[in-house]
Amino acid sequence: MICRKGRIRVRPFFYFLVLLAGPALAQSLEALRTTLVALRPHHDELPDTRDATAQLTVVKHQLRDWIESHLVSFSPSGQDRTLLATLHAGLRDAKLFCEDECVPSYLGFVDDVQIVREREFLIVQTGVGIRCGYDESAYVYAWSGTLWERLFSSEQNVYTKERYQPQTIHAVHISEPDSSGRRLILALGSRPGCSSAFQPVYWRVWQVANGTSKLLLEESKFANVGEDPPIRGSVTATGATVNFSLGGTGWGFPWNAVRNYSLQNGQLKQTGATVLTPRDFVEEWLDSAGPAAPEEWHRKLHREDGAGDFPESPLECPGQSGLWQITTRLTRGPQKTSFLVEWRQPYQFRMVRVSQETESLCPKQ
Repeated sequence: MICRKGRIRVRPFFYFLVLLAGPALAQSLEALRTTLVALRPHHDELPDTRDATAQLTVVKHQLRDWIESHLVSFSPSGQDRTLLATLHAGLRDAKLFCEDECVPSYLGFVDDVQIVREREFLIVQTGVGIRCGYDESAYVYAWSGTLWERLFSSEQNVYTKERYQPQTIHAVHISEPDSSGRRLILALGSRPGCSSAFQPVYWRVWQVANGTSKLLLEESKFANVGEDPPIRGSVTATGATVNFSLGGTGWGFPWNAVRNYSLQNGQLKQTGATVLTPRDFVEEWLDSAGPAAPEEWHRKLHREDGAGDFPESPLECPGQSGLWQITTRLTRGPQKTSFLVEWRQPYQFRMVRVSQETESLCPKQ
């Protein structure tokens, strides 16, 4: 992960530089093309890193620098569509987009550039080809009054089997500043893949202040990525919320997982609701790695494969406000288990009882 501050400087004789920009832009694009073309014969050589090597960082920075050379003449009120059309035409004419011959490895090609406005910031997203997709990077820029200043970067630049985490970036969110001018930046992503509906999703949070950034949180879960986007979230100056689908492998069904975080003494701590319904609570309870009450049942039933189903609809116990009976039938292990869950509004849940007997767990009236 690289996080750094950069500047796109507007030097004296600005308009003179703009006149000279054409040849310079062409040269930087040609350098990018040369690097990419040299990579193309090496697809499918490194399955552990999906064809990625340190040379991919060279491509990422050449592409970023070429985009920044266009930002020199891009005003804060400039039209994003116009800039994107210019960037697209340059990459297209240089034949840097993938055609049919590059599937399933996109090594040696790039994806279209994306530009998103978040508050007063400009977010540029790029994608560099690997096997089964693109490894995307995000760059955040702020207008200083005379130039676009790069305040933050998110890149995957460690290319080992254990640490390389290529990602499709679904969103980058920037909070309002706190009283000291510090902001939180939330990046949401998932692993690009050829076909599987189950891939890791990532969420990372940095605190940015005075041109520096500090990574506060980096987490990942193996999730159901059938929805678009597969992960959503929001961020404030004092916390973040992330929402995604867990489970659903085998004969299971996905459930809505929520992660809330609060900034406490310079650290992000998970707080608040993690699920929204009693059924989701049972799924989360079965999936949770730590001890969960009742502990003896959790040790017996704990699983992380998401396989199983719910043969009966959730039952709110008659005359017992806040008590629900949830029944599971797992594909391996105990065939049928019932859970009595207490639900206090809005999202407070407690496991009251677990049983593998056939009778109802709802208290008798």
